[in-house]
Parts: sequence; structure tokens; C-alpha cells
Amino acid sequence: MKKVICFDLDGTLTESKTVITSEMAELLAKLQKIKKVVIIGGASFSQFQKQFTSHLNYFDNLYIMPTCGAAFFKYENNKWTPIYQLHLSPVEKKKIYEAFDQAFVDIDYHNPELTYGQIIENRDTEISFSTLGQEAPLSTRKSLKYDRRPEIITRLKIYIPEFSIALSGTNTIDVTRYGIDKGYAIEQLGEYFDVSIGDMVFVGDAIYEGRNDYAVVRTGIDTVLVSGPADTQRFIKSLLVLP
Repeated sequence: MKKVICFDLDGTLTESKTVITSEMAELLAKLQKIKKVVIIGGASFSQFQKQFTSHLNYFDNLYIMPTCGAAFFKYENNKWTPIYQLHLSPVEKKKIYEAFDQAFVDIDYHNPELTYGQIIENRDTEISFSTLGQEAPLSTRKSLKYDRRPEIITRLKIYIPEFSIALSGTNTIDVTRYGIDKGYAIEQLGEYFDVSIGDMVFVGDAIYEGRNDYAVVRTGIDTVLVSGPADTQRFIKSLLVLP
């Protein structure tokens, strides 16, 4: 009976930072024919394109919210058009970078010798730190033995309490303006579509305290916790009444 089906991206529709499968794309296309579908992820718009939107053939009733809902796009006139984009100012970005530097000093944190791509990425509407770099292979990220992100977040909250900070994916920390998170995204969807929270559902693999999916809980939205893309496919098939 839900009108809007919201999905997390990494770990829910795809494995973390990997390309969507053709089967998942086909299922989403079928779902879009009967529901509004919204993808809310911590990834940048360019990452959404790389692993998700560039592999789709059907865009009706599809909306994307990169950087934890700090940006909102709809597809019209054969292109993705922003509904809003909450860009961080140069001053805000500088403060976030400095907070990371100080947090690293406080806990004596040093980047691994082998990294893949940027460690801290400016996503314009979000700043994201990745332990092994933004381009680290999934197998490498999953093999990381000790996760020091909670320690880093503890220090960041001291230096930049006016920002929202959360764990994301397998080795990332996302920083956005205070209150700009997936919960905010859900609230914006309610207003944009003129539907109640009861008309929406959020599907994610990390609806746990401290993770960026957890922010949706405060809205009162119904949630579906999945264990990964295969579980998500089963959920979509249940909505489509497919075997």
C-alpha cells in the first residue's frame, strides 16, 4: 500500500561502491511502473552515476538523493535535474578538514601505507573520509581488521558539533550540515510528493545507531532491514508478487 519506496544504495541495491546488476536494474524498472522509487545514499552524484544511474534504461518515477539527502535530483528532459543542492561553503569545508586533521593527531591516527584514491573527498554537499581511499576494492575494504572510525567520530563531534557525522559503507565517515541526513531526506520527500510518512517505506542494510541509515528512524517511517542486494531483490519481488 506504500506510495514511495526508498532504498539505500551501498549494501542494499549494490555491494559497496560496485555496479548495480542487470537483474536489480530490471526489478527496479518494474517497481517504478507502480511506485515512486527514491535512492538515498552517502555517495556523491558522480558515484551514483558510476555505479547506478548509467546502468539503467528506465527512469520514470525514479529520484536520487546523493550525499545522505543533501542533494535531490529528478530525471526530466533526458537529464538529471537538481530539486535542491545544499552546498557546503568554503568556510564550512575548511573547518571540517581541520577537524579531521586535529582528530587524527588526538588519536595518533595515520593513513595506511597503501591507499586507493582520495582519503578525504570534497563532495560539495558533503565531506567524506575513507580509511583506505575512495577507490579501494571491496575485498580490501572488507579485509580491514581494525576499524578506527568510531574513535575519529568521537573527536570530530568535539570539534565540529554543528555538523552531522555518521558511519557509512564499509570504511567511510560522512559529514554534512547539522540535521542534513537521511532523516531530513525522508522529510523532504514527504513535502515534495505531498504524502504522509505512513505512505513511505525505507529499505536499508544498516539501520543501526551510528550508521547513516539510522537517521530515518526519527521520522517514524516504516523500515525494512535487509542483509544485502539479494535480500533486497526478494523484497522487491514481494511487492511485485513475483516468485
